[in-house]
Amino acid sequence: MPGGAPVLSADGLAIRAGERRLLEASDFALHEGERVLLVGASGAGKSLIADLLLGFAGPATPGLQVDGSLRLDGEELLGGDPETRDARIGAVFQLQRSGLFDDLTIAQNLRFGSSDTTSRAQIAERLNLEELDRPITVCSGGEGMRVAIGRTLLRGAGVIVYDEPTTGLDPVNVQQVVQAINESHRRLTLIITHDYEAFTDMVDVVLVIDPVEHRIRKLPPGPETVATLHDLLERAKTRATETIPRPPALPRRLAAWWAQLATGTAEVLLDWVHLILVPLAFLRIGHALDGPRLRSALRRDLAPGVAAFVGLSAMLTAVTGTYFLFERLPKREWTEPLVQEDLIAGLGLIYIRVGIPLMVSILLAAKLGAAAAAHLGHMSLTRQIDALQLLRVPLRRHLLLPTAAGQLAAGLLFSALAAGLSYLTSLVVFLWGHPGFSARYFHAAFVQEIAKGDLPWIVGKVGVSAIGVAAIAYRVAIAPKRSPEQVVKGIHRTLLRGLLLVLAVHALFAFLEF
Repeated sequence: MPGGAPVLSADGLAIRAGERRLLEASDFALHEGERVLLVGASGAGKSLIADLLLGFAGPATPGLQVDGSLRLDGEELLGGDPETRDARIGAVFQLQRSGLFDDLTIAQNLRFGSSDTTSRAQIAERLNLEELDRPITVCSGGEGMRVAIGRTLLRGAGVIVYDEPTTGLDPVNVQQVVQAINESHRRLTLIITHDYEAFTDMVDVVLVIDPVEHRIRKLPPGPETVATLHDLLERAKTRATETIPRPPALPRRLAAWWAQLATGTAEVLLDWVHLILVPLAFLRIGHALDGPRLRSALRRDLAPGVAAFVGLSAMLTAVTGTYFLFERLPKREWTEPLVQEDLIAGLGLIYIRVGIPLMVSILLAAKLGAAAAAHLGHMSLTRQIDALQLLRVPLRRHLLLPTAAGQLAAGLLFSALAAGLSYLTSLVVFLWGHPGFSARYFHAAFVQEIAKGDLPWIVGKVGVSAIGVAAIAYRVAIAPKRSPEQVVKGIHRTLLRGLLLVLAVHALFAFLEF
């Protein structure tokens, strides 16, 4: 029988979401060795309780009011970030948002749990995981959940929270997951689910969110409890969620807004401090955890399709600019002999110093910024970012620096490519329209206004633009996403803010350099 101090306890825990009453003041105490089921109707707040346990929600969450206390081994959990949770507590999310890194293999996912090869092999054998070099995306639902369980166990968690672990699984996979959860039990297992019948034979305690009283009730396991749960959840389907009027709490809202603003400003400043280390990010290309993410970012941002996109744009710009410059010259037969060399020098100055860097920065902000926002937004939606935080992997090192490194490499490389193609295209167009002139003549005139000291200015504005767009994509995309629409909105915000940043950076550099 359990005794002594509880491992996990709540004292007067109450939750309001806006004007919705999710949970009245509730108490419970869970002890060492217990397997616990938390059951409630859809929308009753089960997953929100999991987020409170793990640090993804708390009293400072906008629109949420949380009162009371929630303790792990006597230490208060409410108000702490996920990174403050140590290895004592871990989580396995539901299949659709499992937190598995879907661009990595099974072995690479397990590597985030432990660097010890022997431990990983033992966990893989224990959970019947085979062919570890396969991508996560080819795993069945049950196998994917076992990978998530294995990664959490490797991290050393004694208290494991399972959030709807059987949702979307067929009966065979449900049984596999139930067996894996039972065999993976350590200090305390908390299963948050609506599929209570699948777990009633293995749990010691059942907690149910009463749909009438809006309180957590503690029930013993057994057939009678199954019938009670069924009756309660059926009643919940016909009972609308109650709302309660709340007086305006302007001081509290202003304090929360100010804290959010201060925290957001501090986070952005820390982002920029870390971005100073972008060159060092390339040194981690062989790192077991960060290397795959960096290599993936480089493959995405330096893809041949991106090069073709930028190169064709540069060639089209050079064709139209060079052709119409001479074709539309007033009194061409008289004026061109006088200003021809100056016009070619102007082309070189405009293309190499201004036009090409601006064009490349805009194109990459639109294409690569959107790609980064989509990728990171998907990671947020599927709780991969939440998993990184629980695994205590620094997000800036693991996500921001690779994103910025890929954008920076693409900006510099494709600027050079675009500059070369614009020069060659202008040369061809000029010689085609001016028989008798040589390539040597065009080259001498084209580079006349371009000095060796111009390179730092070009690198500076392209580099700052690329890194800035990466920082925007990172900051916008890692915000919590709970629907695909939020991911799409994040992409739009990244595009708008990224393009505005590029224009501002190039305008500032133009003012300084000219």
